[in-house]
Amino acid sequence: MLTYIISYGVHLLAAVLFFLLLPLPMLIRGTEPEGPEKVAKLLSIYKIIIFLAHGALIIALITGLLMNFNLLSFWMVGVILVWVGIGAYLGLTAKYIRITLEAIANKVSYEESLQKVKTFSFFLMLGVVAMFMLKYIPIFIG
Repeated sequence: MLTYIISYGVHLLAAVLFFLLLPLPMLIRGTEPEGPEKVAKLLSIYKIIIFLAHGALIIALITGLLMNFNLLSFWMVGVILVWVGIGAYLGLTAKYIRITLEAIANKVSYEESLQKVKTFSFFLMLGVVAMFMLKYIPIFIG
């Protein structure tokens, strides 16, 4: 029982980090007209958050499996598939944030890579929302 409570607490802390990822696409759209310096500052902050989210993704998987190790349920298969999608878009978002920051630092065109950051962070946001929705599906189904 104590393992479950500790796992649940750590799992929730990891989830808080993913809540911070939700506004990224909107913040980029709002910051973009203010110029490359503001975009670089925003992306620098989110580069750290995304770095931490990579670790939180692994921690969330481990603690989630400790709390509910029933791999044969459709719900768990859905959670694993969404987890893989979040991991993929987290990595792609991190890659294009790095490329955009390098382009801004070198004073070259960064619009194409920033567009990819917006796209991948939007899909990342959808994945995080889908994961939170999956959490509550068992409550409504049965």
